Amino acid sequence: MSDMNYELQYSEARNKAIAHIGIAVSSSGKTREFLQLKGYDPTIVEDVITQLIEDGYVDDRRCALKILRVRSGAKAEGRAKLSMRLEEAGIDYHVIDEVLSDSAYADENTIMDVIFSRYPTESFSSDPSEAKRELAKAIRYLESRGYSSSLALSSFRKIIRDVQ
Repeated sequence: MSDMNYELQYSEARNKAIAHIGIAVSSSGKTREFLQLKGYDPTIVEDVITQLIEDGYVDDRRCALKILRVRSGAKAEGRAKLSMRLEEAGIDYHVIDEVLSDSAYADENTIMDVIFSRYPTESFSSDPSEAKRELAKAIRYLESRGYSSSLALSSFRKIIRDVQ
């Protein structure tokens, strides 16, 4: 590819990427995917991504933290599910490892946020058989959020011990 052709394609790809991103901040993966779908040469795509990162249009860490803010409290999810969600959003795996290494996203911490917001202590029946069904339902819900059943059960046991 000649220098002139490269410069033209680079400029066009960069402008299209910026127009696609708009006023938001995009992830490197989603921007890369967009440019690849437009048919740009892989070298140009990588060069544009590098420049957009330097210019602040592409910021995987900021995108990851935005997603994690939304997925907190009652909407919290297990670390493995969060990792998959971030990967689907086009966040670089190094950034995923970095942000999820924070203890605030440890399953043992985030599961308690979900439990306390979704299941107040008085929400379970005083009838033992009904309470057992409600607990099983709560554990299934927590499993759907990416938590293990053993962690869910041990978390409920801890809460019961703390209440007594």
